[in-house]
Amino acid sequence: MTLTIGDRFAIVQLVERADNCASERDADGYVALFTEDGSMLGAMGTAIGCDALRQTVSRVWATEPAGTLHLTLNAAIDDSGDDPIVNSTMLLVQPGSPPQMVGVARIRQRIRRTTDEWLISERAITDS
Repeated sequence: MTLTIGDRFAIVQLVERADNCASERDADGYVALFTEDGSMLGAMGTAIGCDALRQTVSRVWATEPAGTLHLTLNAAIDDSGDDPIVNSTMLLVQPGSPPQMVGVARIRQRIRRTTDEWLISERAITDS
């Protein structure tokens, strides 16, 4: 698949919006960025479908310190297959003076084009 510059921009924005929703603890906004059959895989479990995603992210975010920011770094798009894959690094940062890094993870997301927009079909989270 060959992506246009507009597609690439939209995909990077999608990935960043997901982490912004996580920072804001907006489970509904987060789930809206996934396909209906979207999945999330990681050390905290596996969730498939909107209801399971909503429950899982709410549970995971509740274990993080209040106000933790989810920051997307080094997003690289691989468009060599049928669906684009975005590999990135996510930093979990506790704001303050000085800010404290709470965690870091590698994120691999499969992105799917729907009729109207790009959505996440799979998000795999691994510890670095």
